[in-house]
Amino acid sequence: MTYHVTTVTLENFGGIVIQKDRSGTRTVGTAFNVTVAGKRQYAVQIRGAPRLENGMVVTAVLRDTDNWQTLVGWLNHATGEICGVDSPEMSFWLFVAGILISALLSLKLINEAHGGNASARVVVWTIGIVAMNAWSLFSWRRSARVYRLLKP
Repeated sequence: MTYHVTTVTLENFGGIVIQKDRSGTRTVGTAFNVTVAGKRQYAVQIRGAPRLENGMVVTAVLRDTDNWQTLVGWLNHATGEICGVDSPEMSFWLFVAGILISALLSLKLINEAHGGNASARVVVWTIGIVAMNAWSLFSWRRSARVYRLLKP
């Protein structure tokens, strides 16, 4: 996937909606309207709860050029904070944890298969393990790419 980097000033925030998780305790994302380079952008979404201030200068990573609905993350120049994406270190440790859990589950499944208890459950668990590892690997890769684009 190609990412596009642009440095802009964000002005006239409005329509800010904080999205919480199911329990209502943790902020998952923020949606807002903003003026970017004189053009009003609606329903812009970013993961987490970044500080939104009129006149803030950010370096943003977009999946499509000038399409703010594809915002991946940004670097706030005033604070140096990167918002919208997990740090590569956190993503790496989640990947490692997934591999360890996968190894343990795989040993259990191999033991069941050798014990003659092979069933559709073993196949379903194996597919789940592969999907979990693929998701964590791609999350790690994505966060590393975005951080590399945002950090000087």
